[in-house]
Amino acid sequence: MKLQTENIYQVIELAAAPAKVFEALLDQDAHVAFTEKEAFIQPHEGGSFSLCNQNHTGYFLHLVQNKRIVCAWTHKKFPAGHFTTVDLRLSKNAEGETTLILNHLGVPSVDAGWMTESWNRNYWALLAEHFNKEAVLA
Repeated sequence: MKLQTENIYQVIELAAAPAKVFEALLDQDAHVAFTEKEAFIQPHEGGSFSLCNQNHTGYFLHLVQNKRIVCAWTHKKFPAGHFTTVDLRLSKNAEGETTLILNHLGVPSVDAGWMTESWNRNYWALLAEHFNKEAVLA
């Protein structure tokens, strides 16, 4: 039986330079700082990761410093052995901050709704809050 899938596409504006966003996503300690959840990250092509208390796991397919992260990604709720592709593209916007584009390909259709909300609530909102706190402290 063929698994029905969907893609999730989101555009997020973050009040930090692309280098800071890239670091927050790939540096283990920085990732823990904004999610407040356990993380293991090997930030190189072929390196593995386990994020958010082992809910998300996978490995990095392609990294371009401060610009792009592509990974094979799965969630513990997905069917066993089913990996999706997460493609994150970062660019500097007119304010010198970051426009992040998420293209999450191959998400099981039954999981697309809660997964879309999870990206917003458990990543982008927390990351935005993290950078807003940093700006206040600076």
